[in-house]
Amino acid sequence: MVKFNVFSKILAVSFFALFLNGIAFSQGIDKAAATSWVDSVFATLTPDDRIAQLLMLRAYSNRDSIYVDELSDLVKNVKIGGVCFFQGGPVRQAIVTNRLQSLSRTPLFIAIDGEWGPGMRLDSVSWFPKQLTLGAIHSDSLIYEMGADIARQMKRLGVQINFAPVADVNNNPLNPVINARSFGQDRENVAVKACWYMKGMQDNGLIAVAKHFPGHGDTGNDSHYTLPLINKSLAEIDSIELFPFKYLINNGVKGVMVSHLAVPALDTSARSIATLSSPIINDLLRNKLGFQGMVITDAMDMKGLTNFSDPGMVEAEALKAGNDILLLPIDARVAITNIRRAIDSGYISQSLIDDKCKRVLNWKYESGLGGNCFVNTSNLTEDLNSPKASLITRRANTEAITLVNDARHIIPLKSLESCKIASVVIGDTSIVPFQEALSDYAPVTHFHLPRDPGKNACDSILRLLEPFNLVITGFVKTSDLPQKKFGIYAQGIAFADSLCKIKETVLCLFSSPYALASFSNIDNYAATIVAYQDNAVMQSLTAQAVFGGIAVGGRLPVTSTDKFPVGSGLDRDPVRLAFTIPEEVGISSHSLQKVDSIVMAGIESGAFPGAQLVAVKDGKVFYRKAFGSFTYGSDIPLKNDDLFDLASLTKVFATTLTAMKLTGDGLIDPGQKLSHYFKPLRKSNKSHLIIREIMAHQAGLQPYIPFYKKIQKEGYSDSLLFRTEHGPDFTLRVAQNFYMNKDFRNTIIDSIIKSPLLKKHEYKYSDLGFILLAESFKQITSQDLNVYVQQNFYNRMGLPTMGYLPRERFDLNRIAPTENDTLFRHQLVHGDVHDPTAAMLGGVAGHAGLFSDALDVAVIMQMLLQKGVYGGEVYLDTAVVADFTKVQFAGNNNRRGMGFDKPALIPGQPGPTCDSASPASFGHTGFTGTYAWADPVNNLIYVFLSNRVFPDAGNNKITQMNIRTRIHEAIYEAITDGL
Repeated sequence: MVKFNVFSKILAVSFFALFLNGIAFSQGIDKAAATSWVDSVFATLTPDDRIAQLLMLRAYSNRDSIYVDELSDLVKNVKIGGVCFFQGGPVRQAIVTNRLQSLSRTPLFIAIDGEWGPGMRLDSVSWFPKQLTLGAIHSDSLIYEMGADIARQMKRLGVQINFAPVADVNNNPLNPVINARSFGQDRENVAVKACWYMKGMQDNGLIAVAKHFPGHGDTGNDSHYTLPLINKSLAEIDSIELFPFKYLINNGVKGVMVSHLAVPALDTSARSIATLSSPIINDLLRNKLGFQGMVITDAMDMKGLTNFSDPGMVEAEALKAGNDILLLPIDARVAITNIRRAIDSGYISQSLIDDKCKRVLNWKYESGLGGNCFVNTSNLTEDLNSPKASLITRRANTEAITLVNDARHIIPLKSLESCKIASVVIGDTSIVPFQEALSDYAPVTHFHLPRDPGKNACDSILRLLEPFNLVITGFVKTSDLPQKKFGIYAQGIAFADSLCKIKETVLCLFSSPYALASFSNIDNYAATIVAYQDNAVMQSLTAQAVFGGIAVGGRLPVTSTDKFPVGSGLDRDPVRLAFTIPEEVGISSHSLQKVDSIVMAGIESGAFPGAQLVAVKDGKVFYRKAFGSFTYGSDIPLKNDDLFDLASLTKVFATTLTAMKLTGDGLIDPGQKLSHYFKPLRKSNKSHLIIREIMAHQAGLQPYIPFYKKIQKEGYSDSLLFRTEHGPDFTLRVAQNFYMNKDFRNTIIDSIIKSPLLKKHEYKYSDLGFILLAESFKQITSQDLNVYVQQNFYNRMGLPTMGYLPRERFDLNRIAPTENDTLFRHQLVHGDVHDPTAAMLGGVAGHAGLFSDALDVAVIMQMLLQKGVYGGEVYLDTAVVADFTKVQFAGNNNRRGMGFDKPALIPGQPGPTCDSASPASFGHTGFTGTYAWADPVNNLIYVFLSNRVFPDAGNNKITQMNIRTRIHEAIYEAITDGL
């Protein structure tokens, strides 16, 4: 188990602080100017106005105009000092803020209680991770970045104060109010992470307020409803609860919020409340701990205060105890009257009010309220939801995911060919992002149960799970709150606990780690992952963690059970593609809009009806989109996992992969004659052809033979060779209701073997060589090509879509149609291979026949970039990959590798790829409008799939408009432009 080390973390804070680019909150303030501003404003305030400056009222931006008018009246006529916004939206809040600031003679403090950013309170703004999630991560600098970006968001909203971070040490699993709002139960981890959060905000001009002093973590009650008791010794409180606050104070936190707590060890007075306690605020916080910043009460409308205090004296008592700002008094006018009465009676002095008023004014000036106070509403929501904010959230969520148990070492999942995988989501009845992301890695069958399923539903799912040997369970629609049992119901737990006894089961918990204590059979799970929060990003990342798309390294910030104490967690390295946003690989999302524009222009011009794109940088899928539809005029959008006819990409992803593996296994030698392995060539004019030359397209083979023309009579196929129904002799499917005599396959192969060679020994692209290679490999492996590649590559790699004969595996509504063939098949080709020769070979050939989505193509390319390794398994020999992907015959003006195409030999010459692709790059293009390219120098993969041949293969606009390579170039430009 890993223990958080405070000494090393403190050193990290001190060391990193020396290099921060942010300007410290109070730096750059002209003290003389500040004093002058404060004095001038103060001079305009009546005694009651000075009291009003100490009040901060509750505000909403989602209420009606009557409410806003009433709030405006309080600002204008009562002259309150500030407001704290809760529910609403960013633009609406900005509008209300501008109205209130325009009505206030003295600029208002605008605050928000945004522990995980303004999105905690406002719609249309995404959330940053909660503090318990952040407690699981290692990168404290990432928390600083989050604090800095929250400051950016708040300032953009016209906010000067954020009531964060929570500095409570949550050492009570049943805490009903703090819980996931705390960084955890380890005081050192809480202190250091709270400090980073605070520094990120304050270095960027936002007042941070640490809460809830003197520590709300070890209580089973909620101060919103009652007065919690912290019944601990002074030594315990000093050692645990006060530790983070002392650390924050020593590092310059500007604000501290005092909570409604009874703490007898700190104040022995009867019915003492920390908010009203001079021993706790003046003596401890001010004098002993040396805090000279802003002291603010917790909300004064909470029952933890109102039910245990004198309503006529509570405001004056709070000020006398040492608070500077009274947060959310029940009635501002009554509060001012009560305070005025206390002054008149001598209970508190006017000088106390004046001093606090000047402190508040000085903080306002430091916050920039001496200048423009108004919010520009233009593009406000877009500015708040910046790509940087998304990136910070993604990185933090990634680091937090915690693998607490993996006794069988199955994470990341390997040997996918032997896994029949199901997922069961408990808490929802439809496909969730977690399941969608699982399907990106392997064929997974998905099931669902409601949060509290009945026995019949559970029994039904158990029966359906019988064929599967691995089940991935996920608890969703959960809660942070122990009083709600974390949103996980007993029947759902019982189902999972019973399942793990009979199936290898991975438990993924999108909830608090405390919820692990509810599972009675936790030792029986093959692996257990805590994901802390239930949202689309965390669900996707957790699926990636299961399959090894991302590294796993989180540590439990709390003790969940005796088996999993604080600091528990296992490390796992990434082994597969990850899915992310462009910013994570240094690319601006905005810069990729050019890619979208090129694709859409292609669709609008009729170059193709639909397309899929995938781009991968540094092993991360940063761009994955589907455009258009299968056909022109269709209103059914193309999906990312729809299948396309890969056409000549088959040469790479079937025949060449097979050749590479056979070479690595010592079963063939590319320098050997193909006739050495394929006997029918030995007495032909092709007996001398070398495999390397065949695969580099310079063996002298004809480009192709139009076999379909040779068997037609008056434009229609010979009825002796074809039938409309499948039969004993007519087993080769060519198209719908179109079957060929099985013996004609041999005729095609014999015709290729007997075909004349070209006179010149030069580069000439040919399908025939790859047809012959596939036939020879069938003899070597004793397997048809489709079976061999499926077993040795596609199944092992978990590629759900790639393969031959897609009609046998998928519904037609997932397969893009190709040509309306008026010359041979006289129908729209849909679900059958477009290439006529491949169709006549039964849909399985060495040059065409593969179908796939773009992602599966990218996975193969990533394996090649990784020199034959993927998913923690070796598929190809490193030296073999290097040999096949290099130029084979440059001296013969041939740019080709073995099976792979390469960039032009001389820069500026016409070639198959864009100018920015490095000479080390490799790939292939396909007749149906496909393109796949990998660049090991730039660690970049780009895949483009389309059905440009629909409905007419003569449509060549995709080439005329140079769409595929223009997109490729645009991606390189986006990388160069960076962020």
